[in-house]
Amino acid sequence: MTETWKTRLLSAWRDERSPEEERRLLFLCFTAVFCWGLVAHAYGFFRASFSHDMLNALVTTSVETYWKMQLGRPGIVLYRRVIRGVIAAPWLLGLLSLLWLSLSCFLVTKLFRIPGKIFPVLVAGILSVNISVIGMCAGFLYEMDANLFAMLCGVFAVLLWDRQGWRGCLFGVPFVAFCMGTYQSMVSVPVTLIMLLSITALLRGESFSAVFRKGLLGVGMLLAGALLYWAAVKLMCVWKGINLTMNSYNRLEQGTGFSLFGKLAAVYGNWAAAFWDPSRSHVEPFVLAINIVLPVLALLRLSVWLFCSEAGIREKALLVALLLLLPLGMNTAQLGFSLPVHDLMKYAFWLFELLWLLPFFLLPPLREKRALLRPASALLAGLLLFSNVQTANNVYLKKQLEQDACLSLMTRVMYCVEEQEDYIPGETPLVFVGVSPLLNKSIPGFEAYYDIEGATDSSPIVKSDASYFYNVYAAYLRSVLNSNAVTADTQTWARLQKDVRTAEMPCYPGDGCVRLLDGIMVVKLGERTAAAYGGIS
Repeated sequence: MTETWKTRLLSAWRDERSPEEERRLLFLCFTAVFCWGLVAHAYGFFRASFSHDMLNALVTTSVETYWKMQLGRPGIVLYRRVIRGVIAAPWLLGLLSLLWLSLSCFLVTKLFRIPGKIFPVLVAGILSVNISVIGMCAGFLYEMDANLFAMLCGVFAVLLWDRQGWRGCLFGVPFVAFCMGTYQSMVSVPVTLIMLLSITALLRGESFSAVFRKGLLGVGMLLAGALLYWAAVKLMCVWKGINLTMNSYNRLEQGTGFSLFGKLAAVYGNWAAAFWDPSRSHVEPFVLAINIVLPVLALLRLSVWLFCSEAGIREKALLVALLLLLPLGMNTAQLGFSLPVHDLMKYAFWLFELLWLLPFFLLPPLREKRALLRPASALLAGLLLFSNVQTANNVYLKKQLEQDACLSLMTRVMYCVEEQEDYIPGETPLVFVGVSPLLNKSIPGFEAYYDIEGATDSSPIVKSDASYFYNVYAAYLRSVLNSNAVTADTQTWARLQKDVRTAEMPCYPGDGCVRLLDGIMVVKLGERTAAAYGGIS
């Protein structure tokens, strides 16, 4: 790379701020993110929370690496090897996550070029205290830092696009590809930011042609990044002899049999439900009220701009179009693939809260008395973020109580197993049947948090009659109980789930709940589900 290209690449960091102001902004972003992040997530970072998927990924094995490559995520494999290591140490993952969030906050603040300290603090809260981050920290901490690093790569690609035109887009293509190669759904973040920045440019008085041409460059960068990602994944499959998974909701390949109208309805419906569906138990009336008041105020201010601004018809039409298309950009994962979208894949949704603030930070007040709308909107956004702080801590407490209960139960269960005369520790294979009713129930007072991804289950070990989860029991025995107990293979596990003899056994702690069948020690924790009869392969 010549010095000219180096200068152009580094100039993406520069704006109208002086170097001293840049350092102050960077310090403010780090301080704000770490304050928000530690208040909300320190409980999750300072405890060893191992449940379902994380039990298998406590230490990254060749099986976990192969699975990630099957999902089309080679970036996370490279990230772990170069940056994080193979052990999912909670506090280290928390520090890395806050580091990537701080840098993302700095870049996003630079992108919008809004002076003052209030906006960066709110951006820090929006990025670090939302339902997606809570879900990652609660149940998927082992890949939270990698997911947020993917988001940082996407944000940096947008910065290059914004500052360097087509040259920046060329540099941004590999960052988009790496973003997708680490966690595909994070590509919705650069998509959303490009749309929000286009809206911001129109509000600042830029022409239709300038915004449209720049937007097309952004689209080109995203498409080129997606093509580079796809080519890299295909090359990886040939090199490693890997077939992309087709039998999982995580599958990379696009589904079929989904009409365009149905897909659009699902995309908009899923997006709207995240903010305004009161049936989602964690959407409390207080949160729902703010989620109504803030966008209404923002839309009213935008409506005044549309009617009173001297901007042309084309500029106003483009702004309206971008507003209507914004949910599609935020839900790129569901738009591009016929897949169910869970909370971890909705990170870009929460950037919608930036749109609620932009009219008050970008447009001058109509009258001096109405200048209070800016601090009022900031206060409402702050209250919304504080509600998420409460939600985060309640979710982590829920997970801790469930983890302690599971540890107590499994300790007693293994004591019963080891008391059996026919059991030889480390030699006699174990099979667990059913889910214990002692764990498969909600904790009183915490019902509001069971629909958040990462907190949906009532126990670190769930769905024992599904073939995948025999690995979870093995991981729990190995990593949490530090036991030398062994579990039966998948075929034996599946066969004994459907064995009529297990139906006759009482559930734990009944007499006879532990029994030797065909040389396998069977432990019946609960009644089998329908999957045990025909859902196991």
